[in-house]
Amino acid sequence: MASSLLEQLSADLEVLSGHLRAGLDEFGTLYCYLEGARGGRTHLLHAPYEEALAVLQALNGLSFRGRILLALDPSPLSPTLEGLPLSGPTRAPLAHLLEKTCPDRLLLAFPGEGLGQSFPGAKETPKGWQPLDAEEEPLVLQVEAPTGLTYQEVRAYEPWESPSLPLNLPISPGPYWGRVGLALGVPTYGVGLVSLRASLEALLSLW
Repeated sequence: MASSLLEQLSADLEVLSGHLRAGLDEFGTLYCYLEGARGGRTHLLHAPYEEALAVLQALNGLSFRGRILLALDPSPLSPTLEGLPLSGPTRAPLAHLLEKTCPDRLLLAFPGEGLGQSFPGAKETPKGWQPLDAEEEPLVLQVEAPTGLTYQEVRAYEPWESPSLPLNLPISPGPYWGRVGLALGVPTYGVGLVSLRASLEALLSLW
């Protein structure tokens, strides 16, 4: 599966590279830069690779200042070495990309609508998602990236909260991996895949 996914990512990279500055990193994250008007900063928009078409459609013709670095993360599609499926993104690919690119803000696309600005903390166990103080131990998974790189993921995620923004958007529970950005000092918000374009327009109008 990893080899076929890597072939697909490489083909997409070739297409994107014909129009944009694009690349593929060690974890198989496909990324590209979209340039806006002068005067803004760099916003990293992180989204699942499987949502690439919907995200690109939301970005098409969008007006903004600065630069958007779109990162399409294939980790939700990657199996573990034990054959257990992951139920969502992992820390390592995002942390690597943040350290490499040093964006000014991080926007995490997640299932839902509107703005995600906090998460209470939770862990994934053999019995499903539970509070951090539950008795069950979190899953400890060995993940194989499409590039063949392997890494460990402990499926326990600390709480996080970002300052409220003056926006008329629905507020949803934020994505569980938001702490990755805040731990590196990057202002972080979740942005729901439902009505993604409208939410991006509202957010980017502030900056």
